[in-house]
Amino acid sequence: MSSPVGSRDKRARVEEIQGAVPVRTTQQRLPPELDAPSRDRGSRASSAETKAQSRGDGDSCQGAPKTGQYLELDRLPEDMLHHIHSLMPVQDAARVACVSRRFLRSWRCYSNLTLNLETLGLIGHSSVRSEMRYINRVDQILSNYSANGMKVKTLKIDLMYCRSVSASYLDRWLRIAVTSGINELSLVLCSSLKEKYCFPCSLLVDETTTSSIQSLCLVACIFHPIETLGCFTRLKSLDLIFVHITEEGLQQLLSKSSGLERLQMYSCSEIICLKIPCTLQKLKFLAVKSCHKIQVLEINAPILSTFHYNGFPLEINIIDPSQLKDVYLASSSPSRILSYGRAKLPSIASNVERLTLRSRGENVNTPMLPHKLLHLKSLEIKLQRSGCSSVYDIFSVVSFLDASPVLESFILHAQRDTIMRDCVAGDDLNYRRESVYQHDRLRRVKFTGFHSAKSLIKLVIYILESAPLLESLTLDTASGYRGKPGDTSKCTALREWSKCCRMSERDLKDAEGAVEAAGRYIAWRVPSAVEFKVLEPCRQCNIGNLYWS
Repeated sequence: MSSPVGSRDKRARVEEIQGAVPVRTTQQRLPPELDAPSRDRGSRASSAETKAQSRGDGDSCQGAPKTGQYLELDRLPEDMLHHIHSLMPVQDAARVACVSRRFLRSWRCYSNLTLNLETLGLIGHSSVRSEMRYINRVDQILSNYSANGMKVKTLKIDLMYCRSVSASYLDRWLRIAVTSGINELSLVLCSSLKEKYCFPCSLLVDETTTSSIQSLCLVACIFHPIETLGCFTRLKSLDLIFVHITEEGLQQLLSKSSGLERLQMYSCSEIICLKIPCTLQKLKFLAVKSCHKIQVLEINAPILSTFHYNGFPLEINIIDPSQLKDVYLASSSPSRILSYGRAKLPSIASNVERLTLRSRGENVNTPMLPHKLLHLKSLEIKLQRSGCSSVYDIFSVVSFLDASPVLESFILHAQRDTIMRDCVAGDDLNYRRESVYQHDRLRRVKFTGFHSAKSLIKLVIYILESAPLLESLTLDTASGYRGKPGDTSKCTALREWSKCCRMSERDLKDAEGAVEAAGRYIAWRVPSAVEFKVLEPCRQCNIGNLYWS
């Protein structure tokens, strides 16, 4: 029969972990056998401990194998054990604390807190009562930390589904976290919060607190940095998402963050002229997305290697593009992003090696220009529907191919109704054409959404006749993206539902025509050394549709 002390021990552990209260309050006392090792634990605890040690189980974990195959935690130094525990996700750290005395002691000073519906066991609760329960639980956890003088090194609070959290709660939580010398802070608020929350920048005046912050992520709040802002000497990553911040406030913040390596701005609607100052000597990654009021973007970061932009084409000036290797340009509304990229990239990103272009409703053909992308190795173009009838000639992307003499990989995603639907008439493609350029480095080519449009077939033929060392050519006739190209026997595309995109009757008929066109105009042109695949729509997902009946 187990001892009462042992039963109380287990109940205390489970209640503490399930209640998501990482530290005990000053009024709580541990059972005797969980207190300091030097304290007398009583005969029952000593007996239980002696039995555990006789099994070689220094941590007295229930269900431990008797064969001796276990980790002897007693042999590890305390600081090493704490470090191992700190590297675990919060749920794993809580679980291991349920079965290990030493990890339980470590759990009470666990410094990496990720507080969301999942970690607090409240998934599926959406009522106002559940919202208050969530807020109260977060408040209890952070209040316990404050009462016991524990430090919070990482705090990630997700309040995306809380529409009524008051500013007083948020102010208190941030004060507890920031004053304890936090390293990583992430505050995610609901975009439809009843009253927009203003981040208390007064907490960021003391440099003893700001100098410890390495990562800062703010979502859906007001952030107005003040002149007396402390220096963020260790800040490496900054994310501002749906944040109301002025140009002056942003410049104030950036001027205090000379060590910044990663900056992402999403839907910051008050910025018109965005300037990245030369003081950001370590900035490597910059993403500016859906900041629709921006008209001028000036970048003076000497070692910037990755640049992502999503929005309307604008005036982009990169002072020193020598280290810029990865570029992503996209537009969420009808625009001329392909033409813009072809004209501007040779000057603003002359050394780009990986280029991704995403266009919605491209309505102007890509021009043939003399400027080259001499270092481009990987090119990916995504054409998405816009709701408007398209007049774009897909063959005009040859302008990018011919501008890239060292291109190795080319991927084209074309959703239905994104390119001109010029039909093939008779055998007008059964001829060989002389290619002006030779793409001696091009090895891998893939088309998603391939159909029987004449311009698309011409593009494939062009590639076959100008890439003598081509290794693989994949023509995917499905309109969606597959998880594993080539697997048409079962669903692999959408990971959330484990299903491919279900195709309409029209799409299925288009796919049937695409397969026929590939066999008639392309297959016989493919050299035997090239791995050639024509992928049909997933039969499992579209079973019962007209095409497969």
